[in-house]
Amino acid sequence: MSAPVTPSLPGGDRRLLVAEQVLPGHPDKLADQIADGVLDIALAADRQAIVQVEVAVHEATCCVNGRVSTAGAPLPEDDITRTVRAVYERAGFGVSFPDLGGGPDWQCPRGDDVHLILSLQRDEADPLETAEREYADDQAITVGYAVACEGTRHLPLEQHLALRLRQRLLELTLAERALGAGPDGKLVVTLEPTGEAAPRYRVREVIVSLQHLDLAPLVALQRAVRRAVTEELAAQHVLTPELLAEPDDALAVRFNESVVFVRGGPMNDNGQTGRKLVCDYYGPRVPLGGGALSGKDPWRLDRAGALRARQLARAIVDTGFVADALVTFVWGPRDRRPSHVSVVAGGRTLAAPVVDRWLRRFDPSLRATWEELRLWEVNWENCARGGHFGRGERWDG
Repeated sequence: MSAPVTPSLPGGDRRLLVAEQVLPGHPDKLADQIADGVLDIALAADRQAIVQVEVAVHEATCCVNGRVSTAGAPLPEDDITRTVRAVYERAGFGVSFPDLGGGPDWQCPRGDDVHLILSLQRDEADPLETAEREYADDQAITVGYAVACEGTRHLPLEQHLALRLRQRLLELTLAERALGAGPDGKLVVTLEPTGEAAPRYRVREVIVSLQHLDLAPLVALQRAVRRAVTEELAAQHVLTPELLAEPDDALAVRFNESVVFVRGGPMNDNGQTGRKLVCDYYGPRVPLGGGALSGKDPWRLDRAGALRARQLARAIVDTGFVADALVTFVWGPRDRRPSHVSVVAGGRTLAAPVVDRWLRRFDPSLRATWEELRLWEVNWENCARGGHFGRGERWDG
């Protein structure tokens, strides 16, 4: 059941709403995908693998460090090497452009050309340590948020639009090769309130930066970007009545205004795991709470806590009685479940007995979260690439 979205966070219905997203070739997002690609093969070898991976990329160098412990035997180094190189290809660094001279493609190495530095502890998991996974090994704050609007996939409106526009740009880079666009890029969408009693928003502007080849037809590319943006916003207006339709010629779409964007990806800037937290969670309007999602096995607090909190927030708004819900878990070392849980639903903090009833239905302990959401089966690289929330995963309802 859906309810009109009236965000209860301070100023949410009167301030400008902004959100940012990046394409898979962005150096920070590339690092996230590499870290989660390593996690995926570790979980395939041992569903209780102990993984904490950090990645840094710069020019043709990729450094992978941290720890991967799997039952039976260490994860083979060759498997990690193949996975890292394959992630570069899947992110778009390896595409040829026959309509624009064939190649070379981007000023960025293909996967096989990457200088890979593996500073990674690979060992056989200690059964005693594995048995301790249900106890928190750190302290953390994790949050989950949802709004009662199916049209936005229960995400804040601006975050939903940024994700949808990012997807349209990605489809553009893949489907219209003759335009020579991608794989690095980013966008910012800004919404402003209309001043009506019921909160409605118009798109104030969309800022797009998109990598392109030297030979790319930039005028045609700019037109294609504007067309993709306006078509997607028109489609979203039908799904989300809070979004006010605007004439196409009234929409400000700013495209590649800073510089010619030929040198992109890690050739343009260094990238590190966990830098795009606001993109990964719910945008700047919602407090983050925890740390990075990528590069951590699903027993880790930041990941398991954030997913269970999102599931609980989704369930609360699905009752149809509140417009949004913000769930906060507080963890301490050796906790099996959060030491404190706060739920703000529709602008009101729920009383402890009410929260306890919800927690009996959605046990936030690490073991229950891991088992009930079957977190070892998730493709985490896809989450790093396409978004952790609003994609129909188990924690999204």
